[in-house]
Amino acid sequence: MRILLFHKGGIGDVVFVLPLIRDLRQAYPRAEITALTHDNGREVLRFCSHLDDVLSVSSSPDTWSVREARRVVAGKQFDVAITTARSVRAAGLLSLLGAKARVGFATFPERLLFTHLARVRPFEVVFARRYQRLAEALDLPIGDPIPRLIIPKEQLESARSRLVARGWDTRSALMGLHIGGGWPTKRWPVENIAELIRAIARRNQVQVVLQGGGDDSTTAKEILRHVPAEAVIDSVGNSISHALSEAALCRVVLGVDTGLTHAAAACGVPTVCLFGPNDERSVPRFFHRHVVTRDLYCRPCNRAGRYHCPEGHHRCMREIHARDVLELIASLLDDAAKLGKFQAR
Repeated sequence: MRILLFHKGGIGDVVFVLPLIRDLRQAYPRAEITALTHDNGREVLRFCSHLDDVLSVSSSPDTWSVREARRVVAGKQFDVAITTARSVRAAGLLSLLGAKARVGFATFPERLLFTHLARVRPFEVVFARRYQRLAEALDLPIGDPIPRLIIPKEQLESARSRLVARGWDTRSALMGLHIGGGWPTKRWPVENIAELIRAIARRNQVQVVLQGGGDDSTTAKEILRHVPAEAVIDSVGNSISHALSEAALCRVVLGVDTGLTHAAAACGVPTVCLFGPNDERSVPRFFHRHVVTRDLYCRPCNRAGRYHCPEGHHRCMREIHARDVLELIASLLDDAAKLGKFQAR
């Protein structure tokens, strides 16, 4: 059996489709499962052990075309084709590929092109659970909604070498810190980040690995102006696969509600995730070791607050202070150190 999964969306969306992929593999252990996604999605899914192949149809989630998708999968025949995208274009692609079983969400008009329909629950916020409904449409059992990524040993060794070249002394523990965020309102203020780095560096033998996309380089430079140079390793602008390999070497990762933070958790790294405008229930329960929010009348504002705070104050992120996460981070660093000593025995 050959199965195709077409999935677009940001890095976080790619992470949250992992439970669906695992459900497919458990139901069809001998099937050949191919994911069709975009360049960043391929960088994440290369670490998914349940996939046989990962193909990219575009450089970003929004620029794909049916013509290019057909070219990428030319010569391949699929028995089952699944799409997480709710669009006529995605449904049309599945039809053109000729799969006998075509699975998608029961939204109109694309539902007319599917053979198996997944129920739509408008108020369901957990993305991973939402995608698993596609497995239910095939009458497959679904499992734990916790995603998992596995970084191969050679990738970890390469990451170790890169970090040493950038200033890791190898004696200090590593703490990942994701400074970006897909939405401007998700980002933690620079002054809060700098305060935490200074505090954690005084208390622990730690070097902080700054991570983010190329667009976050200005923020990284601003942070570096306010912290001891030896306390920070600037890794902003790395490829997604390099960022994940480096995060996997960290004892703890702190980040906001963004794909890199969720992917680090999927790698099994203890994470602290700061939620501002978005609903923290959108990630599976117990996915992140700790979730930090502010109990405000205005949150979550979700997409209404994507670019600007609707109330004009942005308290949801400004009022998460360094002291609010310092003890959590220190505790996770200590736990990881004790676990490392135990395993070394």
